[in-house]
Amino acid sequence: MAKSIADQLLERRAQLLQKAQDVAQKGVAEGRDLTVEEQTSFDQMIAEAGKLSERAAAINEGEQRARELEDSFKNVTGADKRSGPSEDGVFGKWAREARIGDGYDIRPVYGAEKRALERARGGVEQRAMSASGGVGADGVYGQLWEYAIATSQLLQAGVDIINTADGNTLPFPAATVHAQTSDTVAAANAALASSDATITTVNSTVSKYAYMTLVPTELVQDATFDLEGYIARAGGRELGRRIAKIASAAAVAGFTTAGSTGPTGTTTSLGNQATAGQGTDLLIDLFHSVLPDYRTDASWTLADPTFAIVRKLKSGTTGDTVFGSASGPLADTILNKPVYVDPFLPSPAANAKTIYFGDWSALQVRIAGGLRFERSNEYGFGNDQVAFRAIVRTGAVVVDPNAVKYFAHSAT
Repeated sequence: MAKSIADQLLERRAQLLQKAQDVAQKGVAEGRDLTVEEQTSFDQMIAEAGKLSERAAAINEGEQRARELEDSFKNVTGADKRSGPSEDGVFGKWAREARIGDGYDIRPVYGAEKRALERARGGVEQRAMSASGGVGADGVYGQLWEYAIATSQLLQAGVDIINTADGNTLPFPAATVHAQTSDTVAAANAALASSDATITTVNSTVSKYAYMTLVPTELVQDATFDLEGYIARAGGRELGRRIAKIASAAAVAGFTTAGSTGPTGTTTSLGNQATAGQGTDLLIDLFHSVLPDYRTDASWTLADPTFAIVRKLKSGTTGDTVFGSASGPLADTILNKPVYVDPFLPSPAANAKTIYFGDWSALQVRIAGGLRFERSNEYGFGNDQVAFRAIVRTGAVVVDPNAVKYFAHSAT
């Protein structure tokens, strides 16, 4: 069997210590102090042996943590369902045995929200997400975010999810006009044509939102089903909806350029598919109103009532739906770009801005301090209940208003 890196490092350490011991014994055997050269060599070997020991310990700890994290992930997410009360997940053990006031520290270190997003999209990354919360906290944090993102398609549309350690107001640069090169050839010794970008700032702030549920003590003590999975699923779902609602409001407020506007008579529809300038023509106009640079990673976002209207558009000759059946391969695409459903965007109405298209990375969704998950035996003491709560501080701002444009229905 091939030796692990840690074992190889420890072997190297043992060799160095043996050499250092030989140098020291030589001086003792000859009844003299070590020479300057010998002392320097001895000190260097001892120092290097210490570093090798630290590296080996760190590797062993990392491997052990990875194994524990994998086991925790299986327990917490239900990959390995418990067959009985004796096989308990880390979070379940904490939920049942934590002392009053104990909290689950589930703050991320770097980009945990992004990793949760990758897993929600089918990735397999399972790295540690907390410097102090332990592997159980990592699993619960990831599970909360998986449910939050799975609930909110807007968070899957490519928005930039960032984490900050605190909730202080942050000024973000926002580009309203981008600098461009000139069509004029730059001649030798001639003045260069200038083009200036227009940069402003938008303040990123956060507000606190919470999900709390009261559970009978008997249920916490006696549950033979995945109680912790249910709490994480419910908490993640509700926090995800709240984060999406905040992000949706920021998108409506920040993406203010119309790419397509319906003609008279399209207050609650896209008009007549057989009429030029209506139906899919309006979607095509919106598509091409967005600069090609933004269309590479672009997607559509709209509410279900609007998506239903789009799906009902039919060919004037065959009567077939233009964008495929509800279960077909094109069911969730428009003009070969993915569609995400956001229930918080407006439904069709006079002047309503219902369809958004572009690069959603221009929407910054901020999470301050990660997620907090805590329990209390005191809150529901009079009713013999245990309280669980999940808390998030979130906000969202648009940093590039040019990246996404919208379709607006007619006024009449």
